[in-house]
Amino acid sequence: MSDITPERLSEIRSLAPTSDPIDCWAAVQDLLRDREQLLKANASAAEELATWTGSLAL
Repeated sequence: MSDITPERLSEIRSLAPTSDPIDCWAAVQDLLRDREQLLKANASAAEELATWTGSLAL
């Protein structure tokens, strides 16, 4: 579900305060983009579950 590969996540985790600001900004953008996709997927799954359990009538 997440678009960030394990390799990219490892790169992001290895960034230090002395890392290139451009690399840090790219990491922040990647993480925010991934977060947004996960939030959308979670909302969709919650809606499907609510519909399936009858908590949400369409």
